Amino acid sequence: MKSLSKISLALICTAIFTLVGSLWAMDPVPLPSFQVTSVDGQTVKSSDLPSKGNWLLIYVTPKSHFCDEMLKSMKKEQYPDLPLSAIFIVGGSVDEVKNLQAKYPDLAAASWYADPARAAFAQMKLHGVPTVVGVNQQTMKWIVNGVIPDPANFKAILNSWIQQQAPPASK
Repeated sequence: MKSLSKISLALICTAIFTLVGSLWAMDPVPLPSFQVTSVDGQTVKSSDLPSKGNWLLIYVTPKSHFCDEMLKSMKKEQYPDLPLSAIFIVGGSVDEVKNLQAKYPDLAAASWYADPARAAFAQMKLHGVPTVVGVNQQTMKWIVNGVIPDPANFKAILNSWIQQQAPPASK
């Protein structure tokens, strides 16, 4: 009976940590080397991603309810600069990336990439999805794992990071 209680407690704790997002500042870490695939099939290296300004790297998977909820919440009227300031990396195929772009038209203008083998996920040492990473000058500054329960807090975090500097136009 005691082992069942311990297992139940462990499952409850796991569920709480899964359902509630966590934000933490981190010691700045250079964006690691990885490759992703653009929607037109081109290989893109992490070193080809923007090197100036604040931008967001948003890692999602196509079949995650939590990723779906986060992407649904990212409406153009709440995040007007997001398509210019965010790069979406999808742990899936190019076709799955295209499906997500079509499903979320407010985000379609952002840069989207496929990570079918999830090598970028592994190289960045991410834990869970969705994950949002604040990046500046090819350096990872902070991470949000999971979904933050209060949409106003999530919006404030993203918009304040984006608005600290003009969005990057290109490398």
